[in-house]
Amino acid sequence: MGEDAIKLPLLGWELPRPRKWDIVALIALVASVGLAGFNLQAALGQPPGASIAGGLTATMVLAQLTLSSLSLLVLGKTATEGTLWGNLIAVAALLAGVSGVLLATALWAVA
Repeated sequence: MGEDAIKLPLLGWELPRPRKWDIVALIALVASVGLAGFNLQAALGQPPGASIAGGLTATMVLAQLTLSSLSLLVLGKTATEGTLWGNLIAVAALLAGVSGVLLATALWAVA
């Protein structure tokens, strides 16, 4: 891979250095997982039988949908300007965003 690689001599691997869009994909993944975790925590924090605020769940649905769409855009950028690691992280962020949308939508339907 040359100079643009991180060398791991113990394993005999040369990994490509992360590029800007790889880091953006990682940020999108962390944001998607964090928002889904916050949404789940807000749902589990309610006493049994209590209703979840409709405004909160609507906000979560829109936020997760936005993060999922942005992750798809980041996937397009990592495909052209990133590395394989960025592509994989962007796909993981997209899946986390979509699962967060489904979770938030299910909680909205229950509210």
